[in-house]
Parts: sequence; structure tokens; C-alpha cells
Amino acid sequence: MTDTPKRPEYRRVADEIRERIRRGDYSPGGTLPKDADLATELETGRGTVEKAMGVLALEGLVTRTKQGTAVSRIPLKITRAVPERYEAAYRERGRGAFDVEVRDRGHEPRWETTVTETDSATLRARHMWADDVPVQIAVTEIPKAVAAASGVTGEDTGSGGMISRLADAGHKQDRITEAIDVRPPTAEEAAFLKLTEDHRVYELTHTAYSEDGTVTEVTTHVMPCHLWKLAYTWSPDAA
Repeated sequence: MTDTPKRPEYRRVADEIRERIRRGDYSPGGTLPKDADLATELETGRGTVEKAMGVLALEGLVTRTKQGTAVSRIPLKITRAVPERYEAAYRERGRGAFDVEVRDRGHEPRWETTVTETDSATLRARHMWADDVPVQIAVTEIPKAVAAASGVTGEDTGSGGMISRLADAGHKQDRITEAIDVRPPTAEEAAFLKLTEDHRVYELTHTAYSEDGTVTEVTTHVMPCHLWKLAYTWSPDAA
């Protein structure tokens, strides 16, 4: 019979500190006790606490600086729920699904939109924050005629966001595909999202089709894995 490998001590310490963060013992954005104090409290060595903090830093739960260790401003992940986020009643609680998702987690959403045009498409590039924490980059490509008819060529798309404006113009999304990859961030993404090369991001490509099969939008979302939870619900036997 093979003995079960003993769990490393630093993992036990990381588990304990993680649980304290998630239940609110340490305030979001607040400073954790010094490593030496935690080592004494948790009856372990300072080196073990340092190693545990390295694990939590990679998870995005803490930030290590020369001044000390700070708890993430967003210790609980933002949930991106499908199909809820594509239902009008959900989106129109705010200025689109992202707005609602962030507010539901208790943060203040903000985004900056840059609109550019190519010969065939309108491109909407958004940099997005929860409070003052950068949490997502999203780039949407919409066929030029669809964008013009839907009024989504400006920065503000109003209540319910871009998807509601597309539906208002007769381009309701009838079918959606989403492909998800996990990868390291690019240098540009890491700079905005404040990530290291050891962090990982979701690259989620969302493609929407109208009833006649026309592609109405393709959006690439880049989201730090430690800040987002992706939740999907569907009926397997649905026609």
C-alpha cells in the first residue's frame, strides 16, 4: 500500500491565509501582518510563510512589496454567468453585462472605449476596471453596416449595452459560440492588467449570430484568471 504524500507545510499555511482573506478577516486592500508575526501565530517558520505568500501572490490574492503584503482589492472573483449575461433583463439592470457583473460583486465598474473603423468593420476596444483595479480588456469587431444601423459607432451604447442596441436594430443574437483558452498575458496586457509573466489570463472569443446566420459581432475578452469565474448553464436536451 502506497502512503499518501504529506501535504507541504507552506500549502497548509497558504490555505489558512487564503481562507482568512475570503471570509473577510483581512480587509480588501488592507495590509497583512508581518511574515514573522504570522509565522509565530501559525506556529511555523518565517520561510514557510514567505513561500505561502508566493503562492497567494500568483493567485492574485496578495501583492508583495518592500513595504509589506497587501490583500487584493478584489479578493472574491467576479462571476461571468452564461446565459444570464445575455438576457435583456439582466443586462438592462445597468449599462451592459459587465456593469452588472461588477456591481453585483460590490465594486464600481468603469471602462474606456476607443472606436476605430476599418474598411469592413467597426472596432470597439475597451479597457475595464472594478473600482480602480484593471480587470479586463475586450475588443469587439462588428460588421460596418450592422454597427451603423445599431448606433454602436460611439463610445456610449446606453442601457443594456451594445447587445441591446444590436437587438433594437433587428440584429438580436440568436446563436452564440464561446471558445476559451488560458495563456500567459502579452507584454501590453500585463502592463495594463498589472500582471507578471507567471500569471495567466482567459482569452475568451465570443461570436454572435443573428437568426439568418449572419455574424453580428466577434469579441475577444482578456481576463485575469484569478479575478474571474466563468459559469455556464444550459439544458443538454434543448432543441
